[in-house]
Amino acid sequence: MKLFYPSIIVILFVLSIFDLIVGVINDAVNFLNSAIGSKVASRRTIMIFSSLGILLGSILSSGMMEVARKGIFNPSYFYFSDLTFIFLSVMISDIILLDVFNTLGLPTSTTVSMVFCLLGGAFIISIIKMSSPLNHEPLHHLSQYIKAEKILTIVIGIFLSIIISFTSGALIHYFIRLLLSFEYKNRLKYVGVIWAAISLSSMTYFIIFRGLHSALQGFREDHLTGLSLCIQYFIKWIHHNFFIFLFLLFSTWTIISKIFVSLGYNILKFVVLYGTFSLSMAFSGNDLVNFIGIPIASIQSYKIWKEAGSPTAEKFNMKGLSDNVQVPSLVLISSGIIMILTLFFSKKTKNITSTELNLSRQNEGNEKFLSNSFSRGIVRFFLYFGNKFFKLFPKRFLVKIEKNFKQKIQQEDNVAFDLVRASANLTISSILISIATVQKLPLSTTFVTFMVSMGTSLSDRAWDRESAVYRVSGVLKVIRGWFLTGFIAFAMSGITASFLYFLKDWALIFFIFLIIFIFYKNYQKCKYQKLKEKKIIIEIGVMNLGKNFINKTSDILENFIQSIENIYTKSIKGITQDNLKNLQYNRTHFLKIKENFTYIQNTLIQVIRNNKKNESISAGILYLQKYNKTKDIIESADIITYRTLLHVINSHKPLKYRQKNNLMLLDHFMMQYFKLIKQITFYRNFKQIKLNHTIKIKILKTIEDQINQQVMGIIHQKYGTKNTLLMLDLLLQSKKITEKIEEILLLYHKV
Repeated sequence: MKLFYPSIIVILFVLSIFDLIVGVINDAVNFLNSAIGSKVASRRTIMIFSSLGILLGSILSSGMMEVARKGIFNPSYFYFSDLTFIFLSVMISDIILLDVFNTLGLPTSTTVSMVFCLLGGAFIISIIKMSSPLNHEPLHHLSQYIKAEKILTIVIGIFLSIIISFTSGALIHYFIRLLLSFEYKNRLKYVGVIWAAISLSSMTYFIIFRGLHSALQGFREDHLTGLSLCIQYFIKWIHHNFFIFLFLLFSTWTIISKIFVSLGYNILKFVVLYGTFSLSMAFSGNDLVNFIGIPIASIQSYKIWKEAGSPTAEKFNMKGLSDNVQVPSLVLISSGIIMILTLFFSKKTKNITSTELNLSRQNEGNEKFLSNSFSRGIVRFFLYFGNKFFKLFPKRFLVKIEKNFKQKIQQEDNVAFDLVRASANLTISSILISIATVQKLPLSTTFVTFMVSMGTSLSDRAWDRESAVYRVSGVLKVIRGWFLTGFIAFAMSGITASFLYFLKDWALIFFIFLIIFIFYKNYQKCKYQKLKEKKIIIEIGVMNLGKNFINKTSDILENFIQSIENIYTKSIKGITQDNLKNLQYNRTHFLKIKENFTYIQNTLIQVIRNNKKNESISAGILYLQKYNKTKDIIESADIITYRTLLHVINSHKPLKYRQKNNLMLLDHFMMQYFKLIKQITFYRNFKQIKLNHTIKIKILKTIEDQINQQVMGIIHQKYGTKNTLLMLDLLLQSKKITEKIEEILLLYHKV
C-alpha cells in the first residue's frame, strides 16, 4: 500500500499524455478548418503555422491550473485520498469520452468535458463523505464541498456562446460578403485592403489579450521582472489608450495590406494563415489546463502530503492546495511538443475536421447526416418566414443584393469555401473570444469557432434547399453531443470515482485495461472506416467516364452483383430453414452494401460533371442507366432481406414443405442467371455477349407457377395471410431482379 499513491501519480502523468493526444485531435478543428477548408496553402504549411502557434501558446501559458485545483470544489473539505480518486476518475473518464467522440468524428468541448468530469467525481466523493456514519451531514452542506455558482456560470456561458457565435457569424459575414462578393479578387485593392486590416488588427489584439495577458494572470505584480514587467505595463497602457492603440494597429495593417496587394499577392491568404496561428496559440495557451491541469494538481497534492510527513491519506486535509502554485516551463513546453507531434501524425484529426467542413462547404457533395422531422420543421419555418420578410423590400433592391451572393465560377471540388469566408471565420471567432477574455466570461473555443463557421456558411447560401435539412440536422446533432458531453462526463466520472473509492487498486487495474480496450477498438474502427472510404473514393470519386469507363464501371457492378447474389441465396436458405441468426446477419451485411451504394448515389452527379468532354456524354448516359438498374436490384434485395427477417423474428408460421422446395428451385435458376453477368464483368467479353433467354424463361415460368400454387392454396385455406404476403414479396422481387439483370445485359450488348 506504500507504493499505491506514488504509483497513481505516475499513472496520472502517463494518462495526461494520452489526454493531450485525444484533446488535440478533438480541438484541432478549432484552428485548422478555416485554412484547410479554403485550401489557403498545403497541409504541411498550415500545420507549420499551427505548430508555431501551439509552441508559443505553451510558452506563454499562464501556468495557473485554477480550475483543476479549486475552481469546481473546495479542497479544504477533502482528504488527500479523496482528491487522488477524484483526479484519477477525471483523467480516466476524460480520455475515454474524448476518444469516443473523436472516433465518431464529432467535435466536442474539452473544457466542458474536464469541468463536468471534475464535478461528477467531486460530487460523488462528497456524497459518500457526507453520508458516512462518522459525518452524517445534511444535504445542504453539499454547497460547502461544491462551488455551484461556478458551474452555473459555465452552463450559462455554453448557452450564450452557442447563440451569440452563430448569430454574429451569420450577420457579420452577410455584410462582408455583400461588400466583397464571391468575385472578391476584383475588389481586393480597396475593400479587400480594409477588410484585411480589420481582420489582422482584431487578431493581433486577440493575440495580445488571449496570449500575453492570459500568460500574466495569476502572477502578483511584485513577482514580475524584466520582460514580464514590460508586457504588463504595455497591456495597462492599451487599457487606458484603447482607441489610440486600435487606430495605430489598423493604420499599420492597412499600409502593410496595401503593399501586399500592390505587389500582386492575395492578402487574404496571409490573413487566414495569421488567424490560424493566433487561434492555435490561444488554444495551446488556455486549453492546456484541460489536459495537464489534473496531473499538475495531483503532484502538488502529493508534495503537500509528503512534506507533511506522509500521514494517513484518508485523514490528511488538503486545504494547502488552495494556494497558487506555478507550473514549470519545461512541463508546458513538453506538452506543446506532444501536441505538435499529435497534430502532424494523428489521422483522426482529419475525421474531426471533415464533420465541420461537410456542414459548411459551399459546393455539392455527399451529406454526412440524415434529415429528421425537427430539422425539416426548422427549414420549413424559415422558408415561410423568409418569403414573408423579403416581400417587405422592393424586388430591384433584392436583385442588386443577390448579385453579390452568386458564384459565376463553380468552386473546385476539394475547396469547401473561399478565402473571404475563411478570414471571416477566424476574425469573428477572434473578436468574440477577445471580448469574453476581457470581460472574464467563460466560454469554449470549440463552441465559438464551430458556430461561427455554421453562421458564415448560412450567410453564404451554402445551406440551400438542396442541403439545408441535412446541414441543420448535423448541427443539431453536434450541439446535442456538446450537452451530452456534460451529462456523460458527470456520470462516468462519478461512477469511476465511487469504484476507485471502495475498490482502490482492483478498480484501478480494471480501468487501465478498459482504456486500452477502448483505444484498440476505436483504432480498429477508424482504420476500417478509412480503408472503406478510400476504396470507394478510388473506385468512384476519381472515375473518368471516357477512358476505360466500361471496365471501371464493371468492377463496381461486379462487386454489387456478387454481394446481391450471396444475400439472395442466404435469404432463401434462411427462410426455408427458419434460421433467425443467419437472417439477422444477412440483413446487417445488406445494410452495409446499401450504405456503399448510397455513396455512389451521392457522387453520381459529381462524377458526370467532372467529365466534361464530348466523348463522355454517351458514357455518362450509360452510367446513369446502369446506376438505375442496379438501384432497382438493391431495392428488391432490401425488401427480400427485410421481409424474411420480419417473418422469422415475429415467430410467424414457417413455410410449407412444398413452398420451401419451390423457393430452393427458384434460387437454383437465379444463381445460373447471376453467373451470366458475372462472366461478362469478369472476362470483359462485351463484344461476345449472348443473351441466354432459356434461364430467364425458366425463372419466370417457375415464379408464375408458384404464384398460381399460392392462389390455389389460399382458396383451399392452406396458407395464411403472413405466409401469402411473404411468398408474394419473394416471388415478385425475384422477378424484378431477373428483369433488371436482363436490362443490364442489354446495355452491355448495345455497347
